[in-house]
Amino acid sequence: MVCVFEISSSETTDFRRLIHINPEDTFEGLHRIIQNTSNFDYSQLASFFLTDEHWKKQIEISLLDSGKIVQGQLSMRKTKLNEYITRNGQKLVYVFDFFNERYFYIELKEMLMKTDLKEPFVAYEKGYAPAQFLVNDYDSPEVATLEQDDSYKSFGDLEDYYEVYGEMDA
Repeated sequence: MVCVFEISSSETTDFRRLIHINPEDTFEGLHRIIQNTSNFDYSQLASFFLTDEHWKKQIEISLLDSGKIVQGQLSMRKTKLNEYITRNGQKLVYVFDFFNERYFYIELKEMLMKTDLKEPFVAYEKGYAPAQFLVNDYDSPEVATLEQDDSYKSFGDLEDYYEVYGEMDA
């Protein structure tokens, strides 16, 4: 069998990928091919969430692995796709930016009756993935103007302070 997953993003509407992967592969294998096709940094945290038909998160499968068996905690490295992916139309959310709650939508489109798949691959690619990290505003022209102005940094002369508050007793 071969699972065909469609990946999309609400941030970048023209972004779409179709990934073929063996259901015996782990969620970590799916994670790696998503990272690769999106040109993302592998060192960042990520998680899959199994969802209901309305994309509501239910079960987390995390990249983090404490090495201990903890009830309810699933590891991408140890969890095979076929343990939780069982039917066409099944939905997942792949969170790639926890701090800003950014994610991809993943849906199992079909299960092909092929048995010769050696490694996962991207069968269809359209558009560019959204940036993995949101760009900070420190480079914007407004911030540069504030830094040049420096008026916001002035707290007045020390004499002005004494006029307003008077001298303090020690």
